[in-house]
Amino acid sequence: MTLHWEQRVPPDKSYAGAKRYSIAENHASLVDGDLLSLVGTPSSMLNRLFSQLRNDVCADALRSIGVYALLQGERIPDGLYYFDSASGELVALPAGGSTGSSTSAKARRANIERLCAAFPTGDYIRGANITLFFTGIFDRVVWRYKEAAYRELQIDAGSYAGLVSILARSLGGTAIPFSAFVDDDVAVALGLSPSEVPLAALCIMPKSLKKYETVSEFAYSNRSELPETAGSGSRYMARFFMQNRVECITDLSRCMKVCRVVNQPVEGEEFPLTPLKFPNEYFFREYEFLGPGAVSFRNFKPWKASLDDFSTVLRWMEICNLNSFGAGLLKIWVVSFDVQLVYPGLYRYLPLKKTLYLRTNFRDREKFAKCHLDRETAGNVSFAVVFSADLEEACKMLGERAYRYLNMNAGYVAEMLRESARGLGKFARREPFFCEEDLKKACRFPEKETLLCEVLVGR
Repeated sequence: MTLHWEQRVPPDKSYAGAKRYSIAENHASLVDGDLLSLVGTPSSMLNRLFSQLRNDVCADALRSIGVYALLQGERIPDGLYYFDSASGELVALPAGGSTGSSTSAKARRANIERLCAAFPTGDYIRGANITLFFTGIFDRVVWRYKEAAYRELQIDAGSYAGLVSILARSLGGTAIPFSAFVDDDVAVALGLSPSEVPLAALCIMPKSLKKYETVSEFAYSNRSELPETAGSGSRYMARFFMQNRVECITDLSRCMKVCRVVNQPVEGEEFPLTPLKFPNEYFFREYEFLGPGAVSFRNFKPWKASLDDFSTVLRWMEICNLNSFGAGLLKIWVVSFDVQLVYPGLYRYLPLKKTLYLRTNFRDREKFAKCHLDRETAGNVSFAVVFSADLEEACKMLGERAYRYLNMNAGYVAEMLRESARGLGKFARREPFFCEEDLKKACRFPEKETLLCEVLVGR
């Protein structure tokens, strides 16, 4: 049986009769002594984490990402939950059997075990107090993006992962992202509809546990082909997924780890960035005061960025691990228009060297604006950050799932860029509607590069 995703009725997320737990209540474990001792423990993150996730960070505020959680060792009963952002409640997912019976408890434990077994690093999930799962909901975006819906969902999932990573880091913890898993096993465990696909998972760990720090430097790949009889349990593959079958891992034993960091400079004049205007501690302190911030939409005002602000925004973009999904294959470009002491043009940014390399002397702002659907919005930006990748190179390194990894990594870094600009009182947002071919030709990007995501920065 093949279902058409475009004819699906949006899934019912009400879960009538299920137990609900409000995130407004204090679910942190009780401790003796100074409350600051809570910093760095997963329990202290529960309320802050889901309060932040109530804000939609998708490009067009379509709430296209579903948030699920596996909680263990919290004051909320262990189990799988769906996060209802509208009501601010965690809703217990049903797992078969009669409510409250031992059969139901066994079914819940079996469901959690099946979920952990779908990951190559299931031991980390079993040991984490909080594990988040982000899913893409096609019903909410396909009318807007048409054929580009799959890419935009992946970028949105990466943005949510970046949001969680920043919050965990600000509380002294670390978020470990995972993107390799058996898709249908995760979908069945979470009870997803055929038009909803799992995209990423994050474990929240204390920063003090050093062994977890290098886990997120790895991206996973697979070389397996999807068999014709895909699907497991009662889940049927929608036609959309059959068309994108190389994105679906079905054999976990055929995954491989890849760790690579690209630090090769490009040809051109080197332009080192200035030191940070404010230290990283300032970023996290301001992040506390600013509070949650959803994506906003407004026109940019004319603004000439100072060199210190420009450098700080870019260097704060690295506040968390840049290679969480892309294994260092993501390339970062900066199109400068109105920055003090920086020539207008296209630059390649190398985070390891904190350096820009000039590629082309591009200064035609009007030509740049014509490459976007909303020309007026793009006309007053001070600079733009564009993420690209060589897909041929990436597929050799990451396998058939490279496109998903790179899109999520671009969304991940784009969210950190947005938050870094917000910390300095500036305005940055992702622009989903641009003509790739026109933009590549106007700015003279390398021909083999594929543009994945663009972030406009201004005031």
